[in-house]
Formats: sequence, structure tokens, C-alpha cells
Amino acid sequence: MLVLIIFAACVVSLSISRIDISFTQVLEILWNHLTDNVPIRSEDYQSWWVDQVVVNDNAPRTICGVCVGGILAVSGAVMQSITRNPLTDPYTIGISSAALLGMAVSLVFGICIIPTATGSTAQIVNAFVFSLIPALVITLFASRSKSSPTMMILIGIAMMYVFNAFTTFIKYNAEAEQIHEIYEWSLGTLSGVTWDAVGILIATFILLSICMIILANKINVVSSGDKEAISLGENPTRVRLLCLVLISMATSVSVCFTGSIGFVGLVAPHVARLFVGSNCKVLIPVSAIIGALMVVGADILVRSLPQVLPVGVITALIGSPLFLYFLYMQRRKSVW
Repeated sequence: MLVLIIFAACVVSLSISRIDISFTQVLEILWNHLTDNVPIRSEDYQSWWVDQVVVNDNAPRTICGVCVGGILAVSGAVMQSITRNPLTDPYTIGISSAALLGMAVSLVFGICIIPTATGSTAQIVNAFVFSLIPALVITLFASRSKSSPTMMILIGIAMMYVFNAFTTFIKYNAEAEQIHEIYEWSLGTLSGVTWDAVGILIATFILLSICMIILANKINVVSSGDKEAISLGENPTRVRLLCLVLISMATSVSVCFTGSIGFVGLVAPHVARLFVGSNCKVLIPVSAIIGALMVVGADILVRSLPQVLPVGVITALIGSPLFLYFLYMQRRKSVW
């Protein structure tokens, strides 16, 4: 049922534009591209124009929305399981704040890790490299001493505040247009994604999902507690570090192209647990679908409103009351 719902949401997303496009036209355009029957501009300009809007404007945005929502939701489900903390999500360990700092450094000062990169490419490169710093720091701490899940989260939160402080300093000395761009990027948006990002995000989403499903049994064991995991022959610290590295890299790729879309990695796993419980073999794919539905649905609302808003604003407005509801429900019946 969730697969059918996300498919319907994608069709709706492809049809929303500055011109009137029906669902029938969207399905016809998809079929024409599958059968290599693309309209030619010189023969039918109107059909060609509609095709360009759907394929080049709406399709990358929709596909990236599905992939980003899936990446954040899968990452959130795994992090909540390995840390046994329902308040954990991919951004808790400082990934988004570090990526935002990298983007701000490139935008305001023109400094990039790769000197030859410029413009949006430099921002993406900086965001990706900086977003890996929290995972590196946590890995170094955990490798030298057996850090508990709580300690890993506290380290990430500490780094998040440090990165936010540097970003605030940069914004204080930036121009008005640069501040606006940094602010919009910090809220998360799909308006700037193109076909160049689609392949990278699809590959990242598929690889992350496959790796986490393969590790699902180990994650289930670790989520039962360290003593239980050790008695069953698992090394909880090693499993957490492996999952943390994979999640950090996947989330870094996501943040590079869309900014920080909040509450998806936090709320989607809780919704999934209401349906399927806490077994990661089922929780991970269901969380991915629900996360994709949240981002695509939020993007549909954004493009339907007369006022232009980032996707992250809608996910926060919807995610906050949902999260409060789930906290209330946990008082009555625990799904952990």
C-alpha cells in the first residue's frame, strides 16, 4: 500500500508546474520516454514544452526527493536502533551543521578543498568534506576508548554547536544575498537539484539500503543492549562505528545537494514502527518509503503554495506535531 501511495505522490509531483499538466499527460510522457517516442519541438511545440517541464524540471526534483527522504529515514532508523535513543537522527551527530559551514566558507570566502572547483560545485565539495568531520572525530574517540552510544551522541552535539558558532560568525560578516542563500540551504530545498544529482543520490540510496539490510541482524542484536550483544558474539562498538561511517557518508551526499531537510530522519522511523515494529529487516525498507513520502509530499505542498518556501519548513511543520503525538503514544505502548 505504501508503494502505491508513493507512486501516486510521484505522479502528482510530476504534474505540478507553472502550466496545467494532467495526470494523463504525465503518464503519457513517461510512456513515450520508455518507448523512445519523444515529441519533436518543430512538429508539436506545445507537447514538446510540456515534456520538457515534466522531464527536466519536475522529474529530477521528484527522484531526488524520493532518494533523500529514503536516505534520511533509513539513517534515522538505524541510528535510533544502534544508540537505543528515540531522539537520534542523522543530524544529531553534527553532519548538517558541518556541511553548512563548508558551504558557507565556499560561498562567502571562495575557499574550496579542491582549488579548481568554483560556484555550486565548490559548495557541494566543501559541504561533503566538512560533513565527514563529525564521523571522523567520533570514530577516533571510539577507537581509543569504548565509547557508549550516549557519549557518541554527546560528541556529535558538541561539534554541532561548534560548527554552528563558526557559521554564525561567517553570516555576521556576509552580504545580504549570501546570508539569504545560507539560510535557505540550512532549511533544505529541492529547487536547485538537476539530473547531475540524480544518479549520485540513487546510487547512494541503493547502496545504503543494501548495506543496512545486510547488517539488519547485527543491528537488531546491538539494539538489545551491549551485554546481550557481547553474549551473542557481536562487538557493539564495531557495529556502531561501521553503521555510523556508512550513515555519515550517505547523509553527507544527501545534504550536499538539498541542504538540511529536518525531521524526516527523526519522524519517519517512528511512523514505521507503528506499522511493523522494531525489527530492522522490515523497519528499514518501510522507513525508507515513509521518508520518501514525507519529502515528496512536502515538496508538493511547497510548489502548490503561492509563497515560495523551502521543503524543510514543511517537513518541520508536519514533523513536529507528529513527533509529539508519537511521544504521547509511547506512554501507552512502547514499540522499542
